Amino acid sequence: MPIDMNSPLWAVLADWIKVLLTLPDPAPESLARLNDVAILTAISALSDRLSPEIGNELRASLPSVTARLTAAA
Repeated sequence: MPIDMNSPLWAVLADWIKVLLTLPDPAPESLARLNDVAILTAISALSDRLSPEIGNELRASLPSVTARLTAAA
């Protein structure tokens, strides 16, 4: 689902990215899953800005990535 350009969710995502950039490497285990969610959210939102072919290919790959992340947790 595309995120509207005026949505406050963009500010939340930007704040989360700032937090991620200040974490030690590797991040604490409790934040690792949230990190994955932030990354997948950004990828999903940005895929709407790509060409239709590339965006569709990227969105088609997200369920398998999500499944792997869920299985690893």
